[in-house]
Amino acid sequence: MISLIRTLSPGLLGRLLVAVAALVVLPWQAAAPAAAAAPPIAFQLPFTCGQQWRLDSWAHAPALDMVREPNQVGTEGAPVLAPASGTVRQSFYHSNAGNVIQINHGQRYFTTYLHLQSRDVSVGQTVQRGQLIGRVGRTGPTSNNHPHLHFELAYDADNNGAATWGNSTSERIRPWFNGVEYGQANGQTWRNVTSNNCGGTPAPTCSGVNLDFTAYPLIQQGSNGSLVKAAQCRLIAAGHNPGEPDGDFGPNTATATMAFQSARGLTADGDIGPRSWTALLSYGSTPALQNGSTGADVSRLQRALTAALGRTVGIDGDFGPNTEQAVRDYQTTRSLGVDGDVGPQTWAALQAGR
Repeated sequence: MISLIRTLSPGLLGRLLVAVAALVVLPWQAAAPAAAAAPPIAFQLPFTCGQQWRLDSWAHAPALDMVREPNQVGTEGAPVLAPASGTVRQSFYHSNAGNVIQINHGQRYFTTYLHLQSRDVSVGQTVQRGQLIGRVGRTGPTSNNHPHLHFELAYDADNNGAATWGNSTSERIRPWFNGVEYGQANGQTWRNVTSNNCGGTPAPTCSGVNLDFTAYPLIQQGSNGSLVKAAQCRLIAAGHNPGEPDGDFGPNTATATMAFQSARGLTADGDIGPRSWTALLSYGSTPALQNGSTGADVSRLQRALTAALGRTVGIDGDFGPNTEQAVRDYQTTRSLGVDGDVGPQTWAALQAGR
């Protein structure tokens, strides 16, 4: 089994691991209860507005395990946001579930979050929809060391002011997000579910922001200008929101940068140098690209190569001879298979900031 796992591609390995993590049915997991009416509270997905996530019931419906689309990239360290306003009832470390938060949303409805990397709220704290409460992680042995958010919606059936979670006698019910019901049965998957959790305020926008530069030099706290704005937009796309992109590299941008660096296995110093630029600019889907390919993914590749190689690679969305040569140069200097095509290994190296 070990030798087989070592031969799997990173994306396939990730999917296998999350499946293994979820299919271990534990005493605190149960099948879905009978269908219920939609809650009177307009719950939203607990993630940054506009992000897309994969939801799986595995063998513990109605609970859901959530990983980032596409290909789980950006799951670890992703901000977890309150899906509706409420009061924090629990915030603690559980011996099986790792970092746990539970929120009382009123009208006898509770949400619970397991395996968090960190907890940013304390018991008794009031939160608003869209407010950061923690970050996705893999804490607790039942996460099987695979980053994902285990989410439960519960209804206080006995009206005792609390809601149990995580076991066959818990009060959890099927979750609803943006008016849509999930978790109806075991073994279900929902792909590319978009978060409408905008916290009642406009989502940061990067429409019209320039990402194309002839070079990507070091930027850090105190830097400002169009390069900083581009970096802020890429941080938002990666799920590490520094706030509205304003071109000012302040403390919020530094914090978001360090979170991104930690998630990518880079030195978390808050500065954006060649490795962080390469990882930021290449972040996203990993389609096969070769001479003749065109489009936004090619532009993303060309930006990342410009940062990684330290020389200008024309950013025009057209994979021609010059881009192919840049790919070959990158593959040579990173000890990758040199063929001029961009496949899983080349994308993985770029997204690791190599």
